[in-house]
Amino acid sequence: MTQSPAVAAPRYTKQTVTRQTVWATEKLFSLTVTRPHSFKFVPGQFARLGLALDPTAPDTPNEWRAYSMVSAPNENELEFYSVVVPDGKFSPPLAQLRVGDALWINNSVFGFLTLDAFADGEDLWLLATGTGLSAYLSMLRDPTTFARFKRIILVHGVRYAFELAYRDELLSLMQQHPGQLTYLPITTREPLTQQLSPSLSPTSLTPARLTTLLSTGELEQRALLRLDPSQARVMLCGNPEMVTEMRSLLSERGFAAGRRGVPGNLAVENYW
Repeated sequence: MTQSPAVAAPRYTKQTVTRQTVWATEKLFSLTVTRPHSFKFVPGQFARLGLALDPTAPDTPNEWRAYSMVSAPNENELEFYSVVVPDGKFSPPLAQLRVGDALWINNSVFGFLTLDAFADGEDLWLLATGTGLSAYLSMLRDPTTFARFKRIILVHGVRYAFELAYRDELLSLMQQHPGQLTYLPITTREPLTQQLSPSLSPTSLTPARLTTLLSTGELEQRALLRLDPSQARVMLCGNPEMVTEMRSLLSERGFAAGRRGVPGNLAVENYW
């Protein structure tokens, strides 16, 4: 009697879009989809999403891209945040998906921009530009993040205020965690308003790059907190140029990534 060969588990599953949110028309959007039963991840990790762009094979995904989960690990659905890349092959059709449409998700998760990279500390600084905010949203939706750190500072840099996606949710989280969470939006091409960032004084609403604010010390002034490498843990996620420059500036202050199993106080990831 011969045994039947084992059937390999599929590498990906077909899921269904349940909600689309447009943050900026033809530019920024989020998709919420059904979640595979066995899909597990740690806040900060990312998945590979697939689209079937070949009309002759509508049930076979042939284009894949990496996206961080916005949703918390215990949520029943998965949420992803994206920018539309003009003339891109993946993001424009992704933005055209509507409720009921299909999206494929690879069963594996990837990435090391997680809080597991750190020993517990007093302060957690989450510094992002653009859609690099995604990974941090997952962390802030997870109650264990607030249990590990005394103070959390989320800095989100964009060019214009209309690009401040998830702002209402972040302001609400700040109200739920008074004195613990500080949300600092930063714009580079127009002034902020106190409605957009109520924690800032009127003199701190001028446009500025994140790297400039760090160099001049104004970032710490806006946060009302010193970047002390002995107690702060810093994450960088966003434009590769920003990440490279910020990493250099932070290394001069004593921040470094962990190595050989030794936790560091800096974690970075490029994210467009």
